[in-house]
Amino acid sequence: MRLIERIQEYLVYNNISAYSFEHACGLSNGYLGKQLKGKGAVGSDILERIKENYTDLSLIWLVTGKGTMLLSPPTARNEKRISELNEEQHIYFTSKDDVIGLLNKQIAKLEATIADKDKIIALLEDQVRQVAQSAYKRTR
Repeated sequence: MRLIERIQEYLVYNNISAYSFEHACGLSNGYLGKQLKGKGAVGSDILERIKENYTDLSLIWLVTGKGTMLLSPPTARNEKRISELNEEQHIYFTSKDDVIGLLNKQIAKLEATIADKDKIIALLEDQVRQVAQSAYKRTR
């Protein structure tokens, strides 16, 4: 399951509309739909916004799918919270290679996108050069 699908699962579980989520996180309308169609990536800045607005959501679960989706609400019993933090930390350390792998895949996709755009730019520059040369020859 992809990260964006886990966001969707969290929203369905908590009966939160896509619009409310996008608005709370300062995202554009339709952001989630675009992500679900596979036309983008969720960056660290968006993960930070999600964590700020949805404090009960485990980022470890969101990124890796490991552990539990929800963190328990703060209680008077600090022991339970410490236990949860220790569990989160354990999951993080055991899944950091997975996170690094996911981030490397995202980097590779972004690098491929940049390479494609560089090729398009080069082709367009070549076309502009050809049109300019042709126009110059006609005016001489």
